[in-house]
Amino acid sequence: MKILVTGSSGFIGYHLVKKLLKEGYQVLGIDDHNDYYDVSLKILRKNKCRDKNFQFLLNDINKLKPNSDKIDIAINLAAQAGVRVPKNKEHLYAHTNINGFEYFCNFCKEMNINKIIYASSSSVYSDYEDGKNHEIKTSLMPKSLYGESKLQNEVYASKFSQKNNISFIGLRFFSVYGPYGRPDMAYFSFSNSLVNNRPIFLNNAGEMSRDMTFVSDIVEGLMKAINYSKQNIFQHELFNLGNDYPIKTSNLLKTLEEKFNKKAIVVNKTTTNEAVKTHADITKAKNLLGYDPEISFEEGIDLFVEWYKEYENI
Repeated sequence: MKILVTGSSGFIGYHLVKKLLKEGYQVLGIDDHNDYYDVSLKILRKNKCRDKNFQFLLNDINKLKPNSDKIDIAINLAAQAGVRVPKNKEHLYAHTNINGFEYFCNFCKEMNINKIIYASSSSVYSDYEDGKNHEIKTSLMPKSLYGESKLQNEVYASKFSQKNNISFIGLRFFSVYGPYGRPDMAYFSFSNSLVNNRPIFLNNAGEMSRDMTFVSDIVEGLMKAINYSKQNIFQHELFNLGNDYPIKTSNLLKTLEEKFNKKAIVVNKTTTNEAVKTHADITKAKNLLGYDPEISFEEGIDLFVEWYKEYENI
């Protein structure tokens, strides 16, 4: 079986490709290696995927050309990530996340790929309601351009599936972290700042909470979504993939201070364009996919720090 993975040199894409190859799948990876963060990290991830069953294409998903390849399942992880990007990068939310996703869906149609799995985000949810984020019960009111772009993906996928008889699974990821992660995310950027004695800009006094989910659990969720797609007939399903255990940003920072034996230089900031708290209700994913996250925050942070110290030669 051959699986296409866009964003294959990205954080989640890399870990997914490694897992797929280990399980004996053929993989076509596509990535444009954009410079949102250090391209050398993306190249490192790609090079670590070298395998006789791995084919890589350096390309923008807006420029994919149909061919005679037989692809069984397509997984779209390509995106302009992050709720906070420089102004000169904001256009990529439309270019990659919206236009790119729509182009990707039509590419799959022309390639006769009738099973698509794509990355959505916890950023689609409103945070004006108490309790866990539920796929149906929680209102969808994104506070960021990134969240809006992901919600547009979900709406487009729903309509596209009905019109073209293609099965879609949208996975709402909750704050994924771990080795080979994204340097722009809090756990990674805090680590960089601590090690280099640089100020840490702490949003909203560290009172925000994130349902931090270790990358291997997310990959297991993706693998279970692949199996679900192979075994069931449906149009469009949405699943939360989280850890069901929110962590305050202040506690994340305190933990990293302990791990690196460093005291943070904190600069407090206020932000209004992101959720105060994310907390995944994973009941649906447990019941239908068999998703069951195994890695605790404490264990996951240890695994990240161990990798980080080796990566940075500390």
